[in-house]
Amino acid sequence: MDPDWLAGSADRERTVGVLRAGFTEGRLTQDELDDRVARAYAARTYRDLWALSADLPAGALPWPLAYPLGMPHLEASPAMPAGGEPARSWHSATALVITALVIFTLAALITAIATAHAQPVQVPVPFQGAPVQQFQQAQLAPFITSRVGG
Repeated sequence: MDPDWLAGSADRERTVGVLRAGFTEGRLTQDELDDRVARAYAARTYRDLWALSADLPAGALPWPLAYPLGMPHLEASPAMPAGGEPARSWHSATALVITALVIFTLAALITAIATAHAQPVQVPVPFQGAPVQQFQQAQLAPFITSRVGG
């Protein structure tokens, strides 16, 4: 990527994101952040944007000037030793599918067991000739006192 190419709005926003991350991590003061953000929005080329974030650990985006164009990227990283193979994406997809199938099977089995043991509920209905017992009213007279002329 040529550093003299014109930068777009998305490039400026990425650089501002790197600057804000540097501020959040305590690498920039509020004044430095304000100055660099203003210069990022006014930047015209990638070179201008790279200069604003080159001293931050995230580096200049999208391609740091520290790596010449012909230089291959570093193969080793702290997360994966040299010579190690990266995890294949189908391993996690397979595990996800198997887990979903097991959960679905268990849910179907539990539902089948629960419905097989369910008995129809019989609601007792009074037969036609039975007398219906009336509700008895409470005798509250001894508890009620009236004040007359009070």
